[in-house]
Amino acid sequence: MAADPEPEVSVIIPAKNGGALFGKVLEKIFVQKVPFPFEVLVVDSGSREEDLRMIRSHPVRLHQIPAREFNHGLTRDLGASIALGKYLVFLNQDAVPCNEHWLARVVEPLQASDEFAAVQGGQREIDDGPRFFWHSMGARFYFTRESEGWIKRYHGIGFSTVNAAIRRSAWEACPFGETVMMEDKKWQRAATERGLKIADRPDATVYHTHVYDFRGLSRRCQQEGFGWRLVGERYRLWDMIRDTASWPKYRELLRGLRARQVRTLAEFLFPFLRPWLVFKGGRLNRRFTS
Repeated sequence: MAADPEPEVSVIIPAKNGGALFGKVLEKIFVQKVPFPFEVLVVDSGSREEDLRMIRSHPVRLHQIPAREFNHGLTRDLGASIALGKYLVFLNQDAVPCNEHWLARVVEPLQASDEFAAVQGGQREIDDGPRFFWHSMGARFYFTRESEGWIKRYHGIGFSTVNAAIRRSAWEACPFGETVMMEDKKWQRAATERGLKIADRPDATVYHTHVYDFRGLSRRCQQEGFGWRLVGERYRLWDMIRDTASWPKYRELLRGLRARQVRTLAEFLFPFLRPWLVFKGGRLNRRFTS
């Protein structure tokens, strides 16, 4: 069920040139089994015409903005402001629902109790396609201390708008605001300071995988370092040294080499480079994101 005049749930997806994978995301959304009406709102920031045709082939609300106006925080605020639902589900254009129960599960804690302001859905790597040896999420990838510290401080949740739901009243009280990246961690910090609670719903799962070459990995890790700085998370020189010297990831690298699962330069260098790149990114200026 979708495009109801009074949807209870709004699925909000920022998009640009999502290609065939975004088409698969939309297909999976519209086969969800839910007991409530919902809408899908796509906020597009300059997609190619073929991508726009694909989006329009689905029963979505399409709102277009110029590419220059995209901002991770403000664009999601825009989507929330024009969405109609009581519950706002934020999804990335490359996050594919794993099954037909994803949407019901990600909003269920909000429907069941007023205790929670938001819900963190689960993410997993794809099962049948290429993926980075160190994965692209979870402790294998985020082994450095700024990530570990954040997770510990926030009760095991690193809030991510790749797959999450927020009660409209909670978003109205605590919008994302302008931020060039890590709008989700910024929101998590602000919401927690207001006493708002986030539920963890790992069974509301999406497939979300990235495969990095050396250049992409370098940019990604530096962006993370810059983003952590924006949300006030410090990654010091001593943290970088300790993370570089930590032995467990090198054992994993040796295992991967023996099994011939480490195939690229990016995969081989990742445990050496990530601490330095995150540290470096935390000292770059705003122009890094352009």
